[in-house]
Amino acid sequence: MPMMGGSQVTTLPSGLELSAGRIDKMTLKGTSGLNPAVGTSLETITAGGGLRNYLSAAEDLKVVSSSTDDTNTGSGACRRIRIRGIGSDGLFKEQDVNMNGTTVVDVDRNGDPINFKYINDVRVQTVGSGSAFNAGVITIYANDGTTALETIAVGENQQQSAAWAMGDSETGYLTSFVCSATGNAQVSIWVQPGPNAAWGQRLTVIVGSGGPTPYQLPNPFSIGAGGKIEFRAKSLTGSDVAVGADFQILLEAD
Repeated sequence: MPMMGGSQVTTLPSGLELSAGRIDKMTLKGTSGLNPAVGTSLETITAGGGLRNYLSAAEDLKVVSSSTDDTNTGSGACRRIRIRGIGSDGLFKEQDVNMNGTTVVDVDRNGDPINFKYINDVRVQTVGSGSAFNAGVITIYANDGTTALETIAVGENQQQSAAWAMGDSETGYLTSFVCSATGNAQVSIWVQPGPNAAWGQRLTVIVGSGGPTPYQLPNPFSIGAGGKIEFRAKSLTGSDVAVGADFQILLEAD
């Protein structure tokens, strides 16, 4: 059936048009998370473990690796990372950062600080001849240099964090997700519907050991402008289990 894809009429499935970015004011985003050691209390499905840290206001960030091989000089391993997220103005922004091994690097642009309020995605952008992957754990800290906001595990080349923040001029809709675990675990979806609102559970599932379990939401639930969504899990086995989650979210520009 013909449908509008941007300013053109197309017979392609709407999902392909959406993935291609051809539908006005709608974009498709998604990310995945992995927590390798989920305990018996709720933790964000993220490589850093525990509950994810969020900033109350935008800050200048800092980046460092646990390995001297992650550097923008010499052969290097990870030479540069790219941070994408939401800035102090509530809009999407991205910034590339040159690594300097175990020396802390300030996130800036031509010497001017670039602040972020939320981080949605961090990945290795370029590598040297020393390795195709990051050699150490890369951590993005708040301006205090001690509050970890996001990590890239060794060899992963991207963050593993099942969380997303909306900009101030967009609404998100969770459409589908996939969960998996190495043992029985409770996985719950938590939403903060807007700035300063309380976090609340929107959906809870029990995941067993084995292959991934996909979920389709015929009636996607929304996350308001400036809101956040994250997947949390806790082990039901009495010991640590690994839990992963992947999700897709539609972003509608207001």
